[in-house]
Amino acid sequence: MPQPRPELFDPAYWQTIGRCDGSAVGRGWVTFVRGGPRDEPWALRHYRRGGFAAKVVKDAYLWMGLAASRPWREFLLTNELYAKGLPVPRPVAAHVQRRGLVYTGDLVTARIAPADTLADLLARAPLHAAHWSALGKMLRQFHEAGVRHDDINARNILVDDQHKFWLIDFDKAALLPSGPWQAQNLARFQRSLEKFKAAGGAFHYGDAEWQALKEGYSHAR
Repeated sequence: MPQPRPELFDPAYWQTIGRCDGSAVGRGWVTFVRGGPRDEPWALRHYRRGGFAAKVVKDAYLWMGLAASRPWREFLLTNELYAKGLPVPRPVAAHVQRRGLVYTGDLVTARIAPADTLADLLARAPLHAAHWSALGKMLRQFHEAGVRHDDINARNILVDDQHKFWLIDFDKAALLPSGPWQAQNLARFQRSLEKFKAAGGAFHYGDAEWQALKEGYSHAR
């Protein structure tokens, strides 16, 4: 988007012009819209705080310059990963609004649709071992590229209608040389799956699924 206008980051604007296709709540509030000259499906995410900090400040962050802002860093990193051909959403535009010592921000990316989060998919049905292996290969791709995703979990992985896996939400991500962080990152993802399973209800995941993922990860090139 060569010259994004401020209203393009306002969900109310998209509702007014009849191009809003719903919303979802994740680490930020995501609004699904149709933008650009061809009504492309986009995902507009407003940055919101999580955890205890959200009880005090919902969406404001300390201003330390544009280069240090979350939307700008995520936009640039996602653009770099997209250029390398990794399975990430195509970045469209970033928005940072400074108000004195703090700022708020938004990010627009192309929407991966139709797709489900891995968490929602596993709550409905099991995945074939070959798909778990493919997921392991995808995770290895990112690790080989030096991508440490610090919020890697079953809600930040999308599965499209062709069973292709996509990684999203690079707000807490960085590019690093190879090191122990890769094994730690994989273990973090395993803990997230165990957490979903322990929450109760249907969640089709167990030791056999993790072994299939590990095999795909180990044999990926």
